[in-house]
Amino acid sequence: MEQFVIVGGGPAAHQAARSILQGRPLARLSLVSNEARLPYDRPDLSKGFMAGNAALPALLAGEGLYSEPRVEWMGGTSVGEIDRRAACVRLDNGVSLGYDKLVIATGSRIRPFSGEVAQAPVHYLRTFEDARALRSLLVDQARVVIIGGGFIGLEVAAAARKRGCRVTVIEAQAQLLARTGCAVLSRWARTLHAENGVDVLLHVKVDAIEPGPSGNTLVQTSAGPVHADVVVVGIGVQPNTELAQACGLDVDDGILVDSACATRDPAIFAAGEVTRYTVTQLGVRTRSESWTAAGEQGSVAGRAAAGDAAAAYGEMPWLWSDQYSSTLQCLGIPQLADKYACLGDPDANQWLALGWSLDDRLVCAIGANRNRDISAIRRGMKRNEPLADIYASALASAQSLSMESVV
Repeated sequence: MEQFVIVGGGPAAHQAARSILQGRPLARLSLVSNEARLPYDRPDLSKGFMAGNAALPALLAGEGLYSEPRVEWMGGTSVGEIDRRAACVRLDNGVSLGYDKLVIATGSRIRPFSGEVAQAPVHYLRTFEDARALRSLLVDQARVVIIGGGFIGLEVAAAARKRGCRVTVIEAQAQLLARTGCAVLSRWARTLHAENGVDVLLHVKVDAIEPGPSGNTLVQTSAGPVHADVVVVGIGVQPNTELAQACGLDVDDGILVDSACATRDPAIFAAGEVTRYTVTQLGVRTRSESWTAAGEQGSVAGRAAAGDAAAAYGEMPWLWSDQYSSTLQCLGIPQLADKYACLGDPDANQWLALGWSLDDRLVCAIGANRNRDISAIRRGMKRNEPLADIYASALASAQSLSMESVV
């Protein structure tokens, strides 16, 4: 009987499992995950779950597969080695699992502060356990300091304000969401959080996080000390490529895969945040930290592993973020944009920024409360259709908008 093994327990692993079982009805499947919980809705941890009172995160759709006799769920278990020659994975508990096809969906992990900097307890947000522990501390009037002005940090800031906390966001770069490179978004996000009572400190470096008086915490920064009851760190993630690299697969800030999510080993596929893949429409490689992309890529990896020659993935990265009553969406790769045009008023609550490269190729679309526009552009690009006139005509007004131009 054909044996498949999936390493990982997130959306990429879950969707790969669903696709494999559909394509290979007689196969056996083992899933090995560091987390003991079945795959669950992780994005909500920094959004509704953090602000609300739900006891548990929702499991991903199709969780019934884990009760099937041909599926073995091995939660709370780590893989120590992938032996390509023997076609098996060796677990830290000494068990070996042979495979005909293997899918690596190990995701990513948070970037921590060094012990020299974090001399007092800090909180990171990656798992349900992280979220539950943090949420219990977000009580009325608690002083919450968030280090990192990316999407996760700002979502936690919004949730903490909803729970009545006093919030300070500290960002080392000159703007919030600086990695996107979109000046309109950075300026709008700063205004949004300031209007909701968040103290935003930009271009401020954290030197140390120390125990403070009365059991609180003192964050020493280049702008002076900041007192905190709770410190949250959100300074990015890094892909879990160690297993792939150790067994000789090609790795470059992610496991390199082709359009079928295949690695250089024909028996091994990879999907999710751990991969670096080619975006078909742009012809560039990227590593996406999008939950949606991870699930879609996982589905393709599972289909390809099950023998579907038509399975292919090369989608534009897409992510969304709920902050207060607003929804932000980002499609494409903003870092490739040389000029932007804006539809709507960027100082209001609804706007759409379209980014083009120097050769007039649309490389990104970023919107605040413009969900239908983003969906329409995403569908059109996925189908390789011409951009609708309402968006294409905006190119004539596009201009360079550097991060330095933001006030």
